[in-house]
Amino acid sequence: MLALAAMTLIACPFFMSCSNDPEMSAVPPTFKEVVISPANPSMGDTVTATIKFLSSGKEWYKVTYDWMLSRSGQHSDYWVRKAEASVGHEEPTFQFVVPDTLGTYTLTVHMGTVQASSLFPGGTLSTTTSIENSTTRFDVTK
Repeated sequence: MLALAAMTLIACPFFMSCSNDPEMSAVPPTFKEVVISPANPSMGDTVTATIKFLSSGKEWYKVTYDWMLSRSGQHSDYWVRKAEASVGHEEPTFQFVVPDTLGTYTLTVHMGTVQASSLFPGGTLSTTTSIENSTTRFDVTK
């Protein structure tokens, strides 16, 4: 009799339905490239960078990422690095001001975590995402 009671306690959770459990239906976005506007900025211009979707995913609400702007060259110590977050299903955007120094600059974006209100495959509420072409370069002119 004790064995039957123990088996009932063990098997019971497998047959119960928990209606408050979130479903595994979220799909993280993936990104294909970073596009800047204007494409050929001048010193002091405000540039808008947009991280373009490869796939927009579904049922997620926040993506985190960080970006770095650096100048190429032998003796370059110029760089700006910031962490950002974007809420909603829009393509993430951010702005920066072009430095007052001529040269070739590289903008690199690293994608981070995606948060969702339902579960991703694997039963998690957050996951990582990727960007295929995470770097863009531009020359600063007068």
